[in-house]
Amino acid sequence: MAFTQVKSGVKIGAVISVISAAQAVAAPSTPSLDWQPQNYSFVEVVLDGTGSYKQLVTAKEQVDIKIKWNAWSGSGGDGYKVYFDDVLVNEGSLPAGTKSGTIEFPYKDSGRHTLTMALCEGSDCARSAGKDIVIADTDGGHLAPLVMDIDPNNKTYPKQANTVIGAYFVEWGIYGRDFDVTNIPVDNLTHLLYGFIPICGPNESLKEVENGNSWRALQTACGDSQDYEVVIHDPWAAVQKALPGIDNNDPIRGTYAQLMALKQRNPDLKILPSVGGWTLSDPFYGFTEKANRDTFVASMKQFLKTWKFYDGVDIDWEFPGGDGANPNLGNPATDGAAYVALMQELRAMLDELELESGRSYELTSAIGSGYDKIEDVDYAAASQYMDYIFAMTYDFYGGWNNVTGHQTGVYCGSHLSTDECDGTGLDDNGEPRKGPAYTMDHAAQLLLAQNVSPSKIVLGTAMYGRGWEGVLPANATDIDNPMTAPGNGKLTGSNAEGVWEAGVIDYKGVKANMIGASGTGINGFEVGYDEQAEAAYVWNRTSGKLITYDNPRSVKVKGQYVRQHNFAGLFGWEIDADNGDILNAMNEGLAGGGTDPVNNKPVVNLPANFTVNAGESLIIPVTATDADNDPLTYQWQVDPVFNATGQNTDTLTLTAPTPAQTTDYVISAVVSDGKATVSRDAVVTVVVDTGGNTAPEVSPIADVSIDENSSVDISVTATDAQGDTLSYQWNLPVGISITGSGANVSLSVGEVDADTDFSVSVDVSDGQLTSSRSFTISVKNKDSGNTTWLASEIYVAGNTVMYEGTEYRAKWWTQGDRPDLGGPWEEVVPDDGQIRPWRSDLAYNGGDKVSHNNANYQAGWWTKGEEPGTASVWVKL
Repeated sequence: MAFTQVKSGVKIGAVISVISAAQAVAAPSTPSLDWQPQNYSFVEVVLDGTGSYKQLVTAKEQVDIKIKWNAWSGSGGDGYKVYFDDVLVNEGSLPAGTKSGTIEFPYKDSGRHTLTMALCEGSDCARSAGKDIVIADTDGGHLAPLVMDIDPNNKTYPKQANTVIGAYFVEWGIYGRDFDVTNIPVDNLTHLLYGFIPICGPNESLKEVENGNSWRALQTACGDSQDYEVVIHDPWAAVQKALPGIDNNDPIRGTYAQLMALKQRNPDLKILPSVGGWTLSDPFYGFTEKANRDTFVASMKQFLKTWKFYDGVDIDWEFPGGDGANPNLGNPATDGAAYVALMQELRAMLDELELESGRSYELTSAIGSGYDKIEDVDYAAASQYMDYIFAMTYDFYGGWNNVTGHQTGVYCGSHLSTDECDGTGLDDNGEPRKGPAYTMDHAAQLLLAQNVSPSKIVLGTAMYGRGWEGVLPANATDIDNPMTAPGNGKLTGSNAEGVWEAGVIDYKGVKANMIGASGTGINGFEVGYDEQAEAAYVWNRTSGKLITYDNPRSVKVKGQYVRQHNFAGLFGWEIDADNGDILNAMNEGLAGGGTDPVNNKPVVNLPANFTVNAGESLIIPVTATDADNDPLTYQWQVDPVFNATGQNTDTLTLTAPTPAQTTDYVISAVVSDGKATVSRDAVVTVVVDTGGNTAPEVSPIADVSIDENSSVDISVTATDAQGDTLSYQWNLPVGISITGSGANVSLSVGEVDADTDFSVSVDVSDGQLTSSRSFTISVKNKDSGNTTWLASEIYVAGNTVMYEGTEYRAKWWTQGDRPDLGGPWEEVVPDDGQIRPWRSDLAYNGGDKVSHNNANYQAGWWTKGEEPGTASVWVKL
């Protein structure tokens, strides 16, 4: 019995011992993480606010992680561990039995992870369920690679060693153009230049943009910055707006977030902030003061530390020495030295940043390419601090004046004389020329002459065209070469056509609306190419619209030129204007492809006009050259009224007929190299002595507007100095019929499918000589809702009518009130971008522009009868 008791006692003691041991090693409580999102950012952006750049953007060196947790049951723990994707990132001890709290620790790396926390008791730990944690930084480490949405016309090309293929992307492209970072064909680029980063300070040139809205936005952005510091111009576009590829809940959005994600997709892509630009270059002229440069360089360093996806700096000072957007700024004597000093100081700053970050940073600059721009800077001295010079080999000609020419020609155009090309001889004012014509070749050779290393020179391609109105064959010295005729204003068009500002059109707009799928021209446009200049153009001889641009052929020539001179590569302005054709050609041209099959057409020169007396002889030479040195053949096409010899040579001899009166005849010289044929026309005027007789004088006939299925009476007034009897011959197009004859007739039209203009002319003859007058009959399709005003008709608000060639809109119900007398009618001013003289009888809305007393003004709000220059509603432009 005692034995049994002893054994029993041992058993009881053993059980107690086991229970105590079990209690000592019991598993700790399983923690739960607080429901609130775990989102952090090294750069904090006020996503829904307005204000200055420094109010909206705050950068930090580290983030402070805060994890709130709770163990709802159990005995708690005495330690914790924090994991990001099963990687231990923080641990620490707790008072024994702790069941809730907040863990805080600093962290310096971006990323997107699954967060878990383990609560431990001794060496035993229980881990929480996983939870998303986002630690955003501007290197994009928290983002997935950007998903792209590229125009399929962009092909795919292998990377080319030691080759720059760059393009500008603009901040405002996300608006009307609807072009964001996902649309950039980035696989075909090595460099992406972001336009533009503004410098705070004097920016008067910006007031001309968007009715001053851009300037006001910059004043807001610079609100807490010093002059000469950099900011983001449009925070909504850059860091606030929700754009494709970025989660709407992310702490940074906009194009900057897209660029961060783009870096995850294309880590080797160099993304450079381009500082300045045409309308943002005013502050650069303050860089002759070192203190201002120091402020800028320090600000630029902080900007790069804040926005880590950027890989350096691109300076777009337009232009050292002057002749930029602000004609009052610039000093050739001091700006060049300031530019060189700026490059030296920026390079020193970037070197410091490289040591701090372990990254490499590039320094580049876009520069003007005219001789007068290049001569103001010692680019050899500057380039020792730079990686690349982006020579803007475009904008050589444009609608800022009416002088036509190739805006991005490789060489001089065929319309230029040797002296004009070389910059020798005298100009039109009798003054010695100061330098060679603007061409890509001249720009490149001038940089080489300054001893700039070719490995640092990148040449520019235009992904857009520049154009004019009013370029007509009648005004050309060579009726087949539009560059020999002047324009009469900037190209006009709609946003849908790719015209976002007067005089400029996207390449893809040219391709869709002027060139066409076949490449031969549509909508009245002919496709031209100047083989001498290696430059493309499209021309509508009837409307007078002329556009000069880069096409795939000219871009491939530029690529070959780069390889020939061992230059660094090509870049384009701007990527949203391309449909893929130009960037494809950049890649192909630099790879040496696409140019061998191209035959250079003969370059043919023939004067446009010749004069010969009736019955006399005339010798007409034509000159032609061929870049391929192909043998040339000649053939003349001559009216059979002439006695002609030499019709298969380069010199034609004509004996003129004896017509009844002085008459113009067209002849053609056709030159062939065996592969391509070029035709040039000339007018030969055969002068007849009429013994003192003069042609009738015919008064102008006003254009008229009528409705379809109606008639109009037309009278022509003509006189003859010799009192000869006059006869009248009416020349009518199909669709117009005539009643009567002589000077007074009635012209009738039937139905038209749309508003249609018909050209009508009348020849008035005295039996020997004839004079002509033409005019236009504008026929309105009644279905268009815009008809000729009739006194008997009733009109209501919004109805539009034509009266004596002018369009009017009804303001309220009216019948019998003549539109030109006002009252219920207001004149409709065409929305074609033209600035018209101010009229006291017209009402103007805010933003409308007028001219008055040799100045231009813009209305601030609705106004009528208030004179520009006097009333405060008008702001002088």
